[in-house]
This record gives sequence, structure tokens and C-alpha cells, in this order.
Amino acid sequence: MVKKEDRRIQKTKKTIKKAFIELLNEKNFGEVSVNDIAKRADINRGTFYLHYQDKFDLFEKYVDELLNELISKIKISNLEEYQGKKADKKESNPYVLFFKHFQEYSSFYKPILSFKGGPYFYIKFIEFIKDYYMQEYSKLPIHHKEPKTDKEILVNFVAHAHLGVINNWLQNDMTKTPEYMGEQLSALLSSLVKSL
Repeated sequence: MVKKEDRRIQKTKKTIKKAFIELLNEKNFGEVSVNDIAKRADINRGTFYLHYQDKFDLFEKYVDELLNELISKIKISNLEEYQGKKADKKESNPYVLFFKHFQEYSSFYKPILSFKGGPYFYIKFIEFIKDYYMQEYSKLPIHHKEPKTDKEILVNFVAHAHLGVINNWLQNDMTKTPEYMGEQLSALLSSLVKSL
């Protein structure tokens, strides 16, 4: 059984992450120091080091946390969107959930995807999405079509398409709703599946 983290520790980590995100919206990742984070979070450096080795460890853990949450929300195996059985229900559309996730954490994603964190996050996100679709590939209807779609090309295409659309949406201040964006991306990918 996994031991639940103490509430005070959770609160401290939340404060550290909030301070870190605020700083990322002001300057590049390379310019942010542990001292800056601690000062903004109103804690001492020792408290920061109780929870994280350095700013890279904080960044890595937060990215993993967000991406794992994202994947759990959009699991193809848990949603029947691709088979069209629930296409009329917005809440079942994995792409609406996808955009809602990015909207919720936009204060982190927006600066990171504009390369304030360098190329690291961009590459990590692409790899994460590719790994996910590699695992879920057999559940996509195109897997069974002839001639067979090249798995690696398809997964690369889907990962980069996702990131390009989400980044454009974030950088344009999310003027369209997650529901609209999700439906559009879903329709585009459905059209792609039908054309293959």
C-alpha cells in the first residue's frame, strides 16, 4: 500500500510549483534559480532541497506528473470515440479532455511550449505521446486496414500534429473553447482514418 503524502508536504510542494510556474512566465528556465523559486515561494532553500534535488528535478517531476495525468484522461482503451459509439457525447471525446487538461495547466504549458524551457519539454512531450500511441496503436481502426499504415510514421505524425495544434491554441490565448478544439481535432483525425 502506497503511503499518502503528508498534507503539509503536499502544500509546500504546491507552493514551490506555483512559484516555479510564475517565474517561468517571467523569464527563461535557464535564468530561474533555486534561490528565485525559494524566495517566491516564501520558503528557505533548505526546504526546497527537502523535496527536490535541484530545479531540473522539480521540472522533471512536474512534467511527469502532468503527462501521466494527461494520458490517464485520454486513454483510447477507456473511451469509444474511435468506434463512434459515443461521438455525440462531448464528455467522452478524448480530444475535449485533452484540451481541457492543457487549459487547466496553461500557465505552465504556454511558456514551456514557447521554448522558455529550451527544447527539453517539447522533445519529452513528443516522446511521451509517441510512446502512448505506440502502446495504443493496435486499438486504432487504421491498424487493420490494407495496405497497412506504417506504424512509426503514423505515430510521429499524430504526436507532432497534437503538439502543433495545442501549441498554436495556447500561444493564441485559447480563444476557442476546449470543446470546439477537441471536436475539430477529433473530426480531422476521423477524416484521416477514413481516407487511409
